[in-house]
Amino acid sequence: MSEAIYTEPDMKKKVKLNRGEMEERIVDIYVSADTLRDGETSTKREETADTAPNNGPGDQHSEPDSSGKRPFLVAAVCLGLLCVLLAGIIGLSVYYNRAIKDSEDKRNNLSQSCSLYKTNTTAERGQLQTRYNNLTEERDQLQTRYNNLTEERDQLQTRYNNLTKEKGHIQAKLYLIEQHCQEGWRYFDSSLYFLSSEKKTWKESRQDCLDRGADLVIINSKEEQTFLFNLHLRAWIGLTDSVTEGTWKWVDDTSLTTKYWRGGQPDDNGQEDCAEIYYGQDDPVQTWNDDNCLKYHDWICEKVV
Repeated sequence: MSEAIYTEPDMKKKVKLNRGEMEERIVDIYVSADTLRDGETSTKREETADTAPNNGPGDQHSEPDSSGKRPFLVAAVCLGLLCVLLAGIIGLSVYYNRAIKDSEDKRNNLSQSCSLYKTNTTAERGQLQTRYNNLTEERDQLQTRYNNLTEERDQLQTRYNNLTKEKGHIQAKLYLIEQHCQEGWRYFDSSLYFLSSEKKTWKESRQDCLDRGADLVIINSKEEQTFLFNLHLRAWIGLTDSVTEGTWKWVDDTSLTTKYWRGGQPDDNGQEDCAEIYYGQDDPVQTWNDDNCLKYHDWICEKVV
């Protein structure tokens, strides 16, 4: 038992005692000390009895005084208790130091991990931002291209519609020209011309043209004048000053601007208020003559296609 008490504590072992275990240790120490004290007292008594001289029945034996040994026992108990406490304190210190070191290592590892994660995240964020910018720029380019294609498509659609409409007009015009040509009309510069095969007054001639959906010819250009001259006709045209003497107007009530009168005409000789084209001249642009509206001549009708 004494060896157990005075054995040096193993400082390498971790000691973690709670309050209950500490109280049990203290009780055990006191019990061990009392037992050791009683054992030593008994041993000493036996040794004294064996070694003391036998003085006979009348000898008086004095008991040894053990009061001087008790302070040493108490000191031994206190020393053991201090050793236990010191061992516990050292064990706790080692445990907490190791725990603190482990905590610091974990914190350092965590800090390094966070730094690495932050670095990687920053780099990845930069890459994602660059990719986002590139995609945004590409999207804008595609949007611009789409808008341009949409505008071009609309222009092509408009052109297609116009061409389709023009095609319809051309087809209708061709059909109209074909039909009228079969009836004896002639085509020139978007107009159809009908040449009479009989003679009538200016008024009767115009009425015939109106019945055909046309009117007496109105000459607007030198080219048209030359075309009519080459028909070799002496025929009424849609020009008169019967409303106001000297003010020549076409049948559509427009004033005369371009003139192709023969020399010395109009002369209003005998109320000549209607105009005719007369091919019997050398110059094709000087062939007009004023004549009496009641005379009978051929006529030319014009229908704009």
